[in-house]
Amino acid sequence: MSAEVRSHSELAMLRRENRRLRERLSQLSNLSRRITSSLDLGTVLQDIVDAASDLTGARYGAVAVFDDAGQVRTFVTHGITASQREQLGNLPKGLGLLGVLHQDQMPLRLADLSTHPQSIGFPPNHPPMKSFLGAPIRLDGEPLGSLYLTEKLGEVEFTAEDEDVLVLFASHAALAIHNAQQYEALEYERRRLESLVQVSPVGILMIEAGGERVLIANREAERILGLSYGPGDALRSREGPGIDGAAGPAVDEEHPILRALAGGEVVRAEEVVHRLADGSTVPTLVSATPIYGEDGEIFAAVSMIQDISPLEELERLKSEFLGIVSHELRTPLTAIKGSAATVLGSPHPLGEQELREFFEIIDEQADRMRDLINNLLDMTRIEAGSLSVALEACDLGEALEEAKLAFARGGGYQEIVIDFPDSAATVRADRRRLDQVLSNLLGNAGKFAPEDSRITIQVEINADNAVVHVRDQGRGLRAASLPHVFRKFFQERGEQGSGLRGSGLRGNGLGLAICKGIVEAHGGRIWAASPGEGQGATFSFTLPLEHEPRTPLPTQVSRQSHHLGRVTQGGTKTRVLAVDDETQVLRYLQSILRQSGYTPIVTVNPAEVVGLVEREEPQVILLDLMFPGVSGFDVLERIREVSGVPVLFLTARDNEEDAVRALRLGADDYITKPFSPSELVARVEASLRRRVMPDQLEVRPPLACGDLVIDYAARRVSVSGQEAPLTPTEYKLLYELAVNAGRALTNDQILQRVWGPDYSGESQLVRAIVRNLRRKLGDDARNPRYIFTVPQVGYRMARPSTP
Repeated sequence: MSAEVRSHSELAMLRRENRRLRERLSQLSNLSRRITSSLDLGTVLQDIVDAASDLTGARYGAVAVFDDAGQVRTFVTHGITASQREQLGNLPKGLGLLGVLHQDQMPLRLADLSTHPQSIGFPPNHPPMKSFLGAPIRLDGEPLGSLYLTEKLGEVEFTAEDEDVLVLFASHAALAIHNAQQYEALEYERRRLESLVQVSPVGILMIEAGGERVLIANREAERILGLSYGPGDALRSREGPGIDGAAGPAVDEEHPILRALAGGEVVRAEEVVHRLADGSTVPTLVSATPIYGEDGEIFAAVSMIQDISPLEELERLKSEFLGIVSHELRTPLTAIKGSAATVLGSPHPLGEQELREFFEIIDEQADRMRDLINNLLDMTRIEAGSLSVALEACDLGEALEEAKLAFARGGGYQEIVIDFPDSAATVRADRRRLDQVLSNLLGNAGKFAPEDSRITIQVEINADNAVVHVRDQGRGLRAASLPHVFRKFFQERGEQGSGLRGSGLRGNGLGLAICKGIVEAHGGRIWAASPGEGQGATFSFTLPLEHEPRTPLPTQVSRQSHHLGRVTQGGTKTRVLAVDDETQVLRYLQSILRQSGYTPIVTVNPAEVVGLVEREEPQVILLDLMFPGVSGFDVLERIREVSGVPVLFLTARDNEEDAVRALRLGADDYITKPFSPSELVARVEASLRRRVMPDQLEVRPPLACGDLVIDYAARRVSVSGQEAPLTPTEYKLLYELAVNAGRALTNDQILQRVWGPDYSGESQLVRAIVRNLRRKLGDDARNPRYIFTVPQVGYRMARPSTP
């Protein structure tokens, strides 16, 4: 062949090759535009693997996108059917050749991928593959993923040209993937922001300048304005009915958002009343601010609109409540003042019967004021989450019968019928609080039911709870009122019933709210139901059943504690020392104690207390908290230096911190004023019953637990022969653990046995005393010998040996 022929032949071949390369570059360009035409990441990845397979003539292809930890985040395939993909299972782990390609960040071309040392074979159901071509996908040197191609169609293996094209295509793919990922991240943030805006309890409204078109209006803004806005809707209708047929504009010219848009004014918390199409109004607080563009011009304004109707309603309810409370306080105060003025101002001595009637009025009205104050304090505790209940086993049937009698004694006219199961029911409850719930519910039923109607108390028993239903035949409740009846200050509108004459807590809006707080503090729930107005109402609540058997006191205690009431073993009356700087209060205490069978010892001078304790040896001390120049806490500390006599604080300070401090210093009880005579006597008796322990100790032999010895008869505790100086409270706690050695006592059991039934939930108080006790006994909490912590329960002592 001549040189000229060869030259023409080579030229033709070069032209064909050039044409082929141009076609391939054109194909590459078209495919590159294709993969960047969408911002959906899934679509982009599928387009990339399809395009890479078309460029190189691969039968199978895959693209993997890795996360920051190098794990496969997304894996999209080409040439593998959906059923095959399902059979292959989960995402690949990025091992073998996939891992090599990702780690080396270099293209890889193989005639037979099974010969590569890092090849780990294929999972079951995988299509057979031999030739392989892979390239990393990188952007600015950072790896994003990898492209994998197998099985070159019509040829044995992929060529170097295929490799070059794939590497070039991978650079275009990197940009497409990056853009899609950025768009995906922006879309996620946009959706998240949109969700936050839509669920915001404050209305958010954003409008653009010029046409006053709405850019953003969340659901709360639409509710407040009474309109629904679509994208680009005008904020205001200028002619005729507005959006959704509303007449007139949704906002006027003076609305804060329009002022911000027109003049750049920043508005903060301005009161605006929005008038709706139906004539109703919505009071709001509106803030607005302009938004400036890069050119310094206002292009939009955003406003936050808060509906203050609930606040105004709450303010109205508070005002009504204060008026009711003022009336409820003034009414008994007027009766008390009038009765006292009549007795003191009478020109002639009054007869005994007349005096008694006036004093009965004073006593009754003082109780009425006390009940109102106690309800206010209970409501405060409930809202603060500090309402405590002393749970114990209570006979529910007995509690219901007593509530029935109390209702009748209080002036209730309706007949009460108790529908109780045949079997007895013992619930775990605070008896005083349970009585309070029943009294409130029966009083509420009596107030709104006719006098000749019937109130039914029905009890149901299930596996875990007792359910109590209080049904009346009164005016009932509207369906709209049912969700709100347990809110404080809530009162049904309409005519009052005439059931409980002289009830001390008529209509102050607290009774049912307090019931809810008490029941929930027991771990129960309370609800109301009514068929409708005029058809009566039912109030129901649950209480947990008592499943554990009650532990009876030892027989000796029952036989030997009879004298720990008002009369001692020697036949003399129990002495009670009362200390208060108010002489009127002392006279009141003196009268109560004498009538209850005690011998009162009184003093206004706290400096005399220690001397009186040593000389008179009282069995109980009633101590005020506030004295001129000295605190009751200081007096208590001086008492504890010489005596372990029970000390009960009587104070007007209803402060939880003071109560905790008093108990930690060794007080036995903390009673807030005002209190009834029966409550005071019951507290004194309870403190004396808790002092039954010394008489129990006489019949118990000493107890030894290692180096610790407890001599019950001498009331002496020693460690390695050295006496441990325990306070009375520390001794009582150690005693309870010792007599129950081997058993774990809960914090509540310790509180009730050491401090009494009115204390529950004060776990920190128990921990503080145990900490002091361990220190005095030389017991290490990390490696205890005597007192062991039972996690999530309380404390225990090991079973001792008798010395």
